[in-house]
Amino acid sequence: MALFWTILVIALICLEAATVQFVSIWFAGGAFAALIAAMSGAGIWLQTIIFVIVSTLLLIFTRKLIRRLKAKEPLKTNTDALIGQNGTVLELISNINSSGSVKVGAMVWSARSEKGEDIPAGTTVTVKKIDGVKLIVDIKKED
Repeated sequence: MALFWTILVIALICLEAATVQFVSIWFAGGAFAALIAAMSGAGIWLQTIIFVIVSTLLLIFTRKLIRRLKAKEPLKTNTDALIGQNGTVLELISNINSSGSVKVGAMVWSARSEKGEDIPAGTTVTVKKIDGVKLIVDIKKED
């Protein structure tokens, strides 16, 4: 039976690695516990009970933790990190004339006004969203 549990542990870990969805990791833990029981000379019925109990306990006590870890907001990268940032208008933003630029950090971006109003050069703005390669901005509210 030790060979059966060893193969099952390996198969479940491979399944988990292939899916990365936390589908079988709990059962791999149960199979590992049953493998230890088999190597200790426990009977098949005890090995099976250990497999079921350990798998169930792992499932119950770690599922919430796994769900919480997976639910964290992903780290913003590239352009998503610009949303909410402040910048300075370098060229008058005019939606009617399709003109305007904003410097956010070290980068200069084409920009349009979120509300449609003209925003003069030198104004501090907040990036609200990104539309293609243009930042959609609004005048920064005073704190």
